[in-house]
Amino acid sequence: MSTVAARSPKSPRPGRGCIPAVLLVLTLMALSLPAHAAAGKSLSPYTYKTLTSIQQQMDQGKDSAALAALQKLLGESGQSAYEQAVAQQMLGYVQIDRGAYAAAVKAFERSLALQQLPETTEQNLRYNLGQLYLEQDQPDQAIAILDVWFDKESSPTAEAHVLLAQALAQKKQYRKAIPQLQKANSLSGVPHAEWYEALLAMHYELQSYRSCVPLLKKMIRLFPQQGRYWQQLAGVYMALNDRDAALAALELAFRNGVLSSEQSLLQLAQLYLASGVPYKAARLLEQQLQSGAISNTAQHRELLAYAWSNARERTQAINALERALQENATPELRLRLAQWYVETGKWRDVTKVLTPLNGIANDRITSQARLLLGMAYFELGNTDAARAAFTLAREFPKTRSSAQQWLDFIESLSVNTV
Repeated sequence: MSTVAARSPKSPRPGRGCIPAVLLVLTLMALSLPAHAAAGKSLSPYTYKTLTSIQQQMDQGKDSAALAALQKLLGESGQSAYEQAVAQQMLGYVQIDRGAYAAAVKAFERSLALQQLPETTEQNLRYNLGQLYLEQDQPDQAIAILDVWFDKESSPTAEAHVLLAQALAQKKQYRKAIPQLQKANSLSGVPHAEWYEALLAMHYELQSYRSCVPLLKKMIRLFPQQGRYWQQLAGVYMALNDRDAALAALELAFRNGVLSSEQSLLQLAQLYLASGVPYKAARLLEQQLQSGAISNTAQHRELLAYAWSNARERTQAINALERALQENATPELRLRLAQWYVETGKWRDVTKVLTPLNGIANDRITSQARLLLGMAYFELGNTDAARAAFTLAREFPKTRSSAQQWLDFIESLSVNTV
């Protein structure tokens, strides 16, 4: 039986949707509509009154009415560039409220293109556009608008760095995205597991396994109850061909009580086997099978049998394989159990476990089964049955020589007896 190596970490692949909570909720911003704006820009009384009415409709959830009124206003002639910019801005928020993000993008783009709004307002529009571009799978546009936003922003938030990192990750520009996530983690007063997981995924995409080690250790310190981080750390160590460190990581997690999933417990058992400590593997599997943490399947019982066998505890190995046979009596399991019965001299058990294999269409198993049956019948004193079994085994290339030797031996005994 082959052991299964510790698995490398499989965090979500960086890209759209892999950094949870990055697309911030786009709330309907309250618009201040003064009759006279700064820098000599102003709204006409008619436009001011119309936009105020539209604002009220939006507040009341009458999005369809607000949309119709805005479209009518924008279709009228005689508006200043400033009035058009304000109206397009409001149209964008109406479309967001309706879930029409593509239309919101167009409205915000038109508003920004007019270059009439105060810088703070335009910055809000750029940031919202960056989010909308990502929602619309347009990472190039998101990166471009966010680059402008960052150039004009004196104190970018952690969330803004995460937003840019997501856009870069969608383009698989992980080397550029990683510093953005690192900056976000350093700025955030509260650690976000999903940000660290995205950062880990990016390092893994770049196969920067050595960078994963300190990152995972920090994640374990910040989120000590996340057993999967220990498992991922072990996987990274395996990728670095450091099996001892992988085993130490999983052992420590197990002692700390955070290694509880079936997958991680099996991984620890398999690492014990691969590291030459089968007794620990067997004890772990036995305990976890009894507790129910590892499901009582034929496959897991077979793994337990393999561990006990490697630990030279043949009785426990046989018991485990007998239990596995009760769950799934495959020809392979019957043959292996028969081989162990032969080693312990349980000849009647050999015949019981192998008899159901008569006539199966598998030359490898049939030949070995016939050879073992011949040996068992001989030891039980049934020479005729032994001779018949060895004669059948002689028909297969892999057992022909051994079967013939047994037949010659039986014949010599007959001659000597005469």
